[in-house]
Amino acid sequence: MTLVRTLVWFVIAAAAMFAAVWLADRPGTVTAEWHGWRLDTSVGVILIAVVLLILLSIALWLLYRWIVGAPGALLDGWGESRRRRGYRALTQGLAAVAAGDGVEAQKNARKAEALLSEPPLTLLLSAQAAQLTGDRDGAKKAFNAMLEDEQMAFLGLRGLIAQSLRGGDQVQALAYAERAFKLRPQTPWVVHSLFDMQAQIGRWRDAQETLDAGLRRKVVTQEKGRTLKALLLVERSRAAEHDGNDADALGLAREAFGLAPERIAVSSRLAELQIKTGDSRRAMRTLERGWTLAPHPDLVALYLKASGETDPLKRVGIVRKLVAQKPDDLESNLALAQAALDASLWGEARRYLDAAGGSNPPVRVCRLMAEVEERAQSDQAKVHDWLARAATAPADKAWRCSACGAHHEAWRSVCESCGAFGTLHWRAPGTYGHILPPEVQPAPALQAPLSS
Repeated sequence: MTLVRTLVWFVIAAAAMFAAVWLADRPGTVTAEWHGWRLDTSVGVILIAVVLLILLSIALWLLYRWIVGAPGALLDGWGESRRRRGYRALTQGLAAVAAGDGVEAQKNARKAEALLSEPPLTLLLSAQAAQLTGDRDGAKKAFNAMLEDEQMAFLGLRGLIAQSLRGGDQVQALAYAERAFKLRPQTPWVVHSLFDMQAQIGRWRDAQETLDAGLRRKVVTQEKGRTLKALLLVERSRAAEHDGNDADALGLAREAFGLAPERIAVSSRLAELQIKTGDSRRAMRTLERGWTLAPHPDLVALYLKASGETDPLKRVGIVRKLVAQKPDDLESNLALAQAALDASLWGEARRYLDAAGGSNPPVRVCRLMAEVEERAQSDQAKVHDWLARAATAPADKAWRCSACGAHHEAWRSVCESCGAFGTLHWRAPGTYGHILPPEVQPAPALQAPLSS
């Protein structure tokens, strides 16, 4: 860049020298007469006078512009300084929020509000600062103010949803979630939150519409959507039965079974209704297919009920028919052991329990083995030995929430601990969570992910 400038100045200087030489080689005079005055001078002087006049005119014009524009320039400079200070305060406030310093964040938020005339930028900082300091009213005020700005309304609704849930106002949180869904139905957290909240209060049809919208926009995968829809149909089936509409209840249960026969709650629901309507044979076929996909003790009880058999010895054969679909499964051996125990077949019960427990039997196997020994009137030392082993045995399978890890004694569509829908699975827990009996119903919280 310096070389280019040097060349430019060199060219200008050369041109000036060339012009000077050219004028010197061509001398001449200029005569001007005006009202009796006469001026005689050379061409060079006239040219110099013209150049000086042009330069003087430019200088006067620049001076005039400076005088006229000075107030505006001063105001612009002052405003620019305010903006710089405002953005600096905004940056420092956001840094304070990230560091968890609520007091410093609020201080910078107030400064940014005073210096900047851009509420959307400062409202977010004000809301976050208020949340850090526990000022719920201040945060709510800031989030509500965001609703007035089209670009910030969605973010404001998210903040208000969280505020309402923290305050335990699920009705208001649901209303905000519905507004957010109307603004951006393609946003994953909106679909997930709205779905879970609708499910938590039993609005199954609305939840299904939300799920369908999520599937259309590919916010929810087809696999998850299939399972969740089946569980929603189970709940709608229960609601229809409660209203006395058994035909609709059965139709909904069949639809659910067609979608997700591997879910224990789905196969159980259809079998219950088939037994209720007197179609025991179909109920048994439903349970056999369900056992093939997901064995569970509840299916055994329903299968025996569908068979109508009361003789303990014959019930062993009926259970054997059911578990033949998956003979080597732990639940199959436990079901046969329980049936043999009820029929007082102690040797058969021990054989099935040995097959179920292996070298490290779980709690249920140990307790059943203790019951066998006690009912067979064996040595009490054996009973105590099995009970002692049960205290340190691996945990049994249980209804465990895949979202929060809470254990439940019975299946339900909504986890009573975290409020997630469709997250209870029959499996051995990786960690020991707290067991929630059916009568305990803590207020569920918002759960973001949809789980299958």
